[in-house]
Amino acid sequence: MTQANSSPALTGTPRSAGRRRLLMAFGVGMTLTLSGCGFQLRGVDSAPMAITQLDVNSSNSETHRTLREALERADIDLSDNAPLKLNLGKVSEKVHQITWGDAGSIKRELTYHLVYSVQRKSDGAYLANQQELEANSYYYTNDDSLLNSDEVRERAGQENNSELSRQLLERLHTIKP
Repeated sequence: MTQANSSPALTGTPRSAGRRRLLMAFGVGMTLTLSGCGFQLRGVDSAPMAITQLDVNSSNSETHRTLREALERADIDLSDNAPLKLNLGKVSEKVHQITWGDAGSIKRELTYHLVYSVQRKSDGAYLANQQELEANSYYYTNDDSLLNSDEVRERAGQENNSELSRQLLERLHTIKP
């Protein structure tokens, strides 16, 4: 009489197939859930930007240099002969102290505010007039380390510049010349 031994490899096959189906169903469910709520990965845009050339009118501040670099990275040619002009206003900077007292470190909010407009050169029409961008960041300072405070504030300013660049590119993406 022969006795049938079930091998572990054969017994695990239906179980692993069930796990695989469960993981696939979970993946499909998560995909549908995230797409239903409007979730999108940043930087994954199917439509290219309609603006390919800009004449940028701005001062020579660190924020304006960062914005110009972001435009160039987005494959926008910055040229005096461009059909559209981007007018970047002066960046207003505000520091607001959040915490008070002798607790050691002080929390501060750094806010950058920038007004811009996009104008067609051929007829002077505004495609975006007096639009506002704003970026906030928080940082902590300590009276015991003044050099470190300058570095921390500078990093907060860089974060704001990056955020202003992201917002500007997002807004320019919606403009159809």
